Amino acid sequence: MSDPLVTVKQGTLRGVEIRSVLGTPFSAFRGIPYAAPPVGELRFRDPQPAEPWIGIRDATEEGSKCAQESYLAKELIVGEDDCLYLNVATTSLTGSKPVMVWVHGGAFIVGDGGFALFSPDYLMESSNIVYVAMTYRVGILGFLNLDHEVAPGNMGLKDQVAALQWVKENISQFGGDPNNVTIFGASAGGASVHYLLLSPLAKGLFHKGIVESGVVLNPWANIEETISHTHRLVSILGKDLTDPKEIVEFLRTVPHSELVIAQQKMLTEEDKHFLRYQFLPTIDNKSIRPFVHTDSFEEFVNQGIDVPVIIGYASHEGIYLLRGMNDEQYAKLDGDFESMVPQDLARRSPSKVKEIARAIRDYYFGDKKITADLIDNYVQFAGDYYFVRGVHKVIDIQVKKKAPVYLYQFSFLSNNSLYKSIFRLQNTRGVTHAGEVEYLFYATVFKERIKLDPDSIETLIRRRFVRMWTDFAATGNPTPIVDDLITVEWKPVNRTTRHYLDIGAELVSGKNLGENMLRAWKGIEAIAENNQ
Repeated sequence: MSDPLVTVKQGTLRGVEIRSVLGTPFSAFRGIPYAAPPVGELRFRDPQPAEPWIGIRDATEEGSKCAQESYLAKELIVGEDDCLYLNVATTSLTGSKPVMVWVHGGAFIVGDGGFALFSPDYLMESSNIVYVAMTYRVGILGFLNLDHEVAPGNMGLKDQVAALQWVKENISQFGGDPNNVTIFGASAGGASVHYLLLSPLAKGLFHKGIVESGVVLNPWANIEETISHTHRLVSILGKDLTDPKEIVEFLRTVPHSELVIAQQKMLTEEDKHFLRYQFLPTIDNKSIRPFVHTDSFEEFVNQGIDVPVIIGYASHEGIYLLRGMNDEQYAKLDGDFESMVPQDLARRSPSKVKEIARAIRDYYFGDKKITADLIDNYVQFAGDYYFVRGVHKVIDIQVKKKAPVYLYQFSFLSNNSLYKSIFRLQNTRGVTHAGEVEYLFYATVFKERIKLDPDSIETLIRRRFVRMWTDFAATGNPTPIVDDLITVEWKPVNRTTRHYLDIGAELVSGKNLGENMLRAWKGIEAIAENNQ
């Protein structure tokens, strides 16, 4: 497979043969344009079709990231406007293998689908799937919404749809089956997958979904107020504009790096810590082709998902929210806990916000002052608030649907956790947000930190993840065969029992995950419902 060539709808591509870190040879095609560069007049517009090319296009190097602040070197702006590219990996250009399309995370403000963090070496070991990962617009460039057709929002989510359309049209040339596509992602990638599973624009472009640690209903995964944030950003850039057309015309003249810098200037340390970003997925009903076609996110989510889905989270999601947490942040939380009342409850019952805040605080912190001494309480609160509650609300909807939903909790605590070391959280107890990602992908940028002892428990966990995820992609069932590696059957949730799989040092099937937390939140929600 040296110097592999593939002809897609737009022209011929030359890829490269790679040998994975585990020794498996596979072909990689990188930097493939799936849409036209969103530059000039196309900035802030829905993605347009990719242009064809003449001759053989080199697809051995990745395309640019979308413009953003570097997540590895803060204050450094990386990426370009011209960034709508995807990568494909396959062990064979023949056959008709299941396709797995990865959607990267990054809070909708950073991230890319490159091999630096998401090299598919482990997935290629199974050799029975074709892997695709796209890069999509983030921050203001992907999510500017002026409640006007000139900038209706959700361009970044529509980029993902355009990538899936490309997959449908071209993936058979890489040995993939366009009629067996699984979309999967973690964090904002998980929320993106959930968005795609619900949007009419993506219907028919996939057949299964895997949603890891992120759903539409998480407080960081959507925003209602959009116009005032843009006015503020324009003011930071030295203009006093309110007309949507004038704003867009002006913002198209601003270099992408200056837009990202202005976007970052809008954020306080508190905003960053509590994930209060200003350019996120929105209701885009002023669009000619709305992605979120309902009047509210609750209505959007309540449609439910009509394909098989795996959904889950890490045992201690809230560890991620310890980044940058200090005495000042604890004091702010202690002094203004009402700001942490979820928007859905505050909207439903504005007069009960104080009472709702008291009930949440009582459950997680009792009558104690919130300080660093209560770090375990804070981790539990933050995990449930930012991630877990939303996941279980989705489960409540899905049990009424026909399509199976498989719930998991990832609880394996490694002494060599890559993501804990990246976030400098090694001294915390439990498994952090997105902790399973390192068992699905080889992060080439951190290869010196990754130990690959074939006899280690980490290798066993990796083999289990790859097997269950790829079996699900192939069949819609993550455990079609129980054997020495996959030792238990993973049962789907049903109307009477919240079955789940605990993925730890052992695979353990369980029932009614998060029962106490769910009971407490049902009591909290009852306060809002009883709006007298």
